[in-house]
Amino acid sequence: MSSIPASLEQWLDHIQSIHFRSRVHSLDRVRRVRHILRLSRPPIVITVGGTNGKGSSAAILESILQSSGRKVGTYTSPHLIEYQERIRIDGTDVKPALLVQAFTAVEIARQAIPLTFFEFGTLAALWLFQQAAVEVAILEVGMGGRLDAVNTEVPDVVLLTPIGIDHERWLGSGTEQIGREKAGILKFKGRTVINDSNAPDSVMDRVCYLQCKYLQYGHDYVDRVVGKHWDWQPRNIKMDGLVAENGLPKPLLLGKHQVVNAAGVVAVLKMLGPQVAVSRVALMDGLRAQAIRGRLEVYRGPPEVIVDVGHNVSAADRLVEFLDERPIAGCTLGVFSMLKDKPTVAVVERLRGAIGCWHIAELQEDRALSGAELEKIVFEGTTASVHCWGSPQEAFRGAWEEAQPVDRIVVFGSAYLAGAILQILDHESTQA
Repeated sequence: MSSIPASLEQWLDHIQSIHFRSRVHSLDRVRRVRHILRLSRPPIVITVGGTNGKGSSAAILESILQSSGRKVGTYTSPHLIEYQERIRIDGTDVKPALLVQAFTAVEIARQAIPLTFFEFGTLAALWLFQQAAVEVAILEVGMGGRLDAVNTEVPDVVLLTPIGIDHERWLGSGTEQIGREKAGILKFKGRTVINDSNAPDSVMDRVCYLQCKYLQYGHDYVDRVVGKHWDWQPRNIKMDGLVAENGLPKPLLLGKHQVVNAAGVVAVLKMLGPQVAVSRVALMDGLRAQAIRGRLEVYRGPPEVIVDVGHNVSAADRLVEFLDERPIAGCTLGVFSMLKDKPTVAVVERLRGAIGCWHIAELQEDRALSGAELEKIVFEGTTASVHCWGSPQEAFRGAWEEAQPVDRIVVFGSAYLAGAILQILDHESTQA
């Protein structure tokens, strides 16, 4: 390149402009750049894959390990508002200036080796973790697993969250095909937590084939909610030191499913054992302190606003469950959009009975469904009113102006949409 970008915004534009697209997928390119960068492996690596609950699980892990005094680097995606949300060191987003340094290092190292946007960012995150000398790296798989850039790192433990239908265009149709791709992060005789009682056969076959040491939710451990607390309880004792953890505080994150996510995290810590040596106090403090944007995030009204990044059927089911647990006197207005590769029809079907008025937001993204396409899907079989708007901001404004104090607004279907609305809400909260 003729000149090195000077700002984070310029770097992101540059990386997008050189984004590599190929029908031939391989991790060889990423491994070559890693070698040139001389990236060493962090002392402890935890890779988090699956479909639902990856980000929440990573956040809970990060919080507990920080509470135990560990220096933690966390890599997640996508971001909601700012790119630097993807890379955290000790619970703090990296500074733009540090990202500029990391991108510069990757650009110099890659020479003429092509990289995707995600691969470029993953290498930058690993470079930053090395510079910061993190003790534990938590790496969230971006999509799939087998060919994901984070799969160049050998994990101490893999956490696989529940598998659902998502990214069918790239990962295949049905949970068996998708599970096979997701299970590509498992390693021979590696340690694995399967936080899914009904994991696809393709996942469990891979676990057995690779002779993984594993714990599975519902079989080897369970959670039991007791009032405001919950217990983590082993079932089949197949590991030394697998003892119960009773009277744990519920995660700060909202939704019943977060206890299941936390149960998977505790299983990971049990797997690591003396490598992390998490005390009871650190476990309790970490569960009380974690936070992550856009996961059933509630803004008190009136009207109440709920923002959720969920964009698949399982996430839609959890959202409906959450809304049912919070009955209101008025109407639920939905601000909604989705991308082309998502199960839009199925998601709409799940939410149809919960949404009394739809405000469709057209996203200015190549992968986004048009307003007309979304409107057609939503209109099918509904008696609710439907409005279509040219942007997330317009859709939210339309819902806000229509809503009464006893109503609520639910923003869902896309991380792009959630990020745009969170910006509005954050701005309003600072002006209040």
